[in-house]
Amino acid sequence: MKTTILKFGVLTLALFAFSQVNAQDKKQPDPEKMFASYDANEDKVISLDEFKSKKRKNEMKPEALEKRYAAMDANSDGSVTFEEFKTSMAKGRGGKEGGKKKQG
Repeated sequence: MKTTILKFGVLTLALFAFSQVNAQDKKQPDPEKMFASYDANEDKVISLDEFKSKKRKNEMKPEALEKRYAAMDANSDGSVTFEEFKTSMAKGRGGKEGGKKKQG
């Protein structure tokens, strides 16, 4: 009886852990699809105007949009490449490129 309960508990725990991993995978956006949604003219870079027109739907202030865009434009050339966009996404999720500051 104890063995059956133990097996059931282990199985339940394993199923719970598996479902959590799958749920996390589904929540992560696809960087290529997101980039394409910003790149309205399909020139493989995101201009400030493209960024503003996409983000305007969320009613952000222009100053905040420009600051966010400047942070994504790592080499300050006035356009955001896919690599810069991916790096920015990693930073936003607390990725190894940056994100959360170390405490201490």
